[in-house]
Amino acid sequence: MKKSFLKDKSELKRWAGLFFVLPAFIYHFIVVIVPSLKTLYLSFFDWNGIGNPTFVGLDNFVEMFTTDEVLPVALKNTTIWTLWFVTVPIVISIFVAVWVSGVKHSKLQMFYRTTYFLPYVLSAAIAGKIWSNFYNPYYGFTTIFKSMGLDGLADIMWLGDPKIALFSVAFVSNWSWWGFVMVLFISALQQIDPTLYEAASIDGAGRARLFWHVTVPGVSPTIVFIVAMSLMWSILSFDFVWVMTMGGPGQATELLSTWIYKNAFVNYRAGYANAICILQSVIVLAIFFVNQLVRKKVEEAV
Repeated sequence: MKKSFLKDKSELKRWAGLFFVLPAFIYHFIVVIVPSLKTLYLSFFDWNGIGNPTFVGLDNFVEMFTTDEVLPVALKNTTIWTLWFVTVPIVISIFVAVWVSGVKHSKLQMFYRTTYFLPYVLSAAIAGKIWSNFYNPYYGFTTIFKSMGLDGLADIMWLGDPKIALFSVAFVSNWSWWGFVMVLFISALQQIDPTLYEAASIDGAGRARLFWHVTVPGVSPTIVFIVAMSLMWSILSFDFVWVMTMGGPGQATELLSTWIYKNAFVNYRAGYANAICILQSVIVLAIFFVNQLVRKKVEEAV
């Protein structure tokens, strides 16, 4: 009788847990799963987003890899953008995090944390507009450089030169993003056992060796997580590019996300835009599975 009661009680707890999860699952199903399946379905149709879709089979996917001249440029720019965000912000953030964590005065340390994190709080639309004004050749950095006699810098068209426009926008996105990454690293640094640093110091290790042999292994799971997150988020990046350049000049800053938007809402080719979404999703899923394998190996090594 007692075993039966305990069994019934455990069953009740299990169903109660499922009941509490059910609202979140329903929300996820409606907001994520259904639109994802609809995207896959519409990728096989020629649709302007308004009228009735016409089934075209694999024509959209064939067009992506044969006749679309902008898609390779968007893929190239997205790759450059992604490589930037898995290197520059992470390197800057980990070094600054180590320096900020070493500040002894708690109030001063909190001041640095808040200052560096503050740009992340600003929306991309606001930050993008602010920096667009800074880059403006008539009243932005140009006037400051001219007043300083730096004519070489004053003549640079930060958002108008196809060779540097992508990096100019990436700099702004990095300015907004790296403070958040720094906070993650500070949190990871606090989990490292201080005795490891003391033991290494006693053995004669300097700052460089302490960093490479204690700090980096200690935050390696966080590095793997941030790299994966940066990879997936950078491939999906849209806001800063759209606010600042809309993919221009020409296609110098065109990303997969901006090319999807233009096809769906400018060219009225929603079916083709959905096909590009599938390509983008496949890339993100591949990165996710690779990250899971790498993460397991890192966790086993630690």
